[in-house]
Amino acid sequence: MNGLTDYITECAWEDVFTTWYVWIDDLYQQLYPQPRAVRERGPQPSFSDSETITVALICDTYFGGNEELTLSFLRQHYKAMFPKLLEDSRFNRRRRDLGLVTEEIRRRLNALLISETDELRLVDTAPIPVCTYMRGPRCRTIQGAEYCGVIPSKRAKLFGFRLHLTTTFDMVVQDWTLAPASFREATVVESLLVERRALTVAADQGYLSRRAQEWLAQSRDIKLLAAPLRTHRAQWSKTSRKLLNQVRRRIETALSVLATVFNLEHPASRSSSGLVARIATRILAYNLSFVAARSLIPMKN
Repeated sequence: MNGLTDYITECAWEDVFTTWYVWIDDLYQQLYPQPRAVRERGPQPSFSDSETITVALICDTYFGGNEELTLSFLRQHYKAMFPKLLEDSRFNRRRRDLGLVTEEIRRRLNALLISETDELRLVDTAPIPVCTYMRGPRCRTIQGAEYCGVIPSKRAKLFGFRLHLTTTFDMVVQDWTLAPASFREATVVESLLVERRALTVAADQGYLSRRAQEWLAQSRDIKLLAAPLRTHRAQWSKTSRKLLNQVRRRIETALSVLATVFNLEHPASRSSSGLVARIATRILAYNLSFVAARSLIPMKN
């Protein structure tokens, strides 16, 4: 049985690049039926937005976000596929400017991946360090005590953000947001789910908050489920806890794939806009795997 991302290493790179570009360009054309104005004056770039996003996918999937190495590799080995490839600095600016477009493309893709009748979501977090904790006071990307936190599972300190995201039971990422590392999960979940209605959301104990549960239930018709603390008077049965844990392993698997295959926890960006663009690209690459694998694995076999 093939895994979700096996096609990335098992299929020919030309086939992967082409499949990604076709999907990106089709979704881009839905967003912008008329050409998007990139510049206020002068001729429009000859290297399209779809090509820029495709190269960003290649960069973050195969080269750990190293743009210089990616562009050098493509110029040497895939010049025919990208004959008008941008210079390093221009590519960096273009991909940062396309961060929101990348996210809108992912949302368009989600309309094909997530059924309107699917009413179950899973929610969890992942650490996004901007630099080491000791270098935090000298960081120029972000500053402030609110970016100081901890990673309990690793018994480590964190300077940066936490990525809060929701997935379906099938592990498709639906919504995500970045919050400073010190922000508690319960304070972020309302903004994370503000666009959703009529859902059941399985969470861990970090999201336990009577205020959040009541607000989501009353204003969004969302039921936030989290097993109570062991010290709580009303306890769940062992069967209920076990079932919730089994369901939540799905989002833990999704986060593991994002961290292992797409290097999500190490965006290696020096600017806030670059950080957002890289995370958006990596989540798009992950979700794109659900459609790319279906077409590429049969081709390989």
